[in-house]
Amino acid sequence: MQQPRNLNALRMYLQRILDTAFARQTGAARVQLLGLFTLIYLLQSDKDDVTARRLSLMTGQPEGDVGNQVKKLVALDLIERTQVPNKQGRGRAFKLTIKHSAPARRLTRAIDKAAGGRGRK
Repeated sequence: MQQPRNLNALRMYLQRILDTAFARQTGAARVQLLGLFTLIYLLQSDKDDVTARRLSLMTGQPEGDVGNQVKKLVALDLIERTQVPNKQGRGRAFKLTIKHSAPARRLTRAIDKAAGGRGRK
């Protein structure tokens, strides 16, 4: 059975993203980082801030594990952490957003293209 053309294109884009964006990471780390980056990218336009806690609740991963992956994305110059008040207003949380860096722009364009969009300009 032959795969539809759009699935083949998606596979090609994802392979290119995994090979180039996270080249120095292990295979498992590549998948984790790409998934986490994609979640942050998609959720940052929501009303609620994207935080490690929110991502932890969504993915079922411990908050510390999500935090470690976030640190890797920060080190790769892909996302930034901004301190904001937490929901209770008594403490602090870190809002996660896509950084306006060249590597992050390349990655978001590739994700947009893989999703069938025309990409951002």
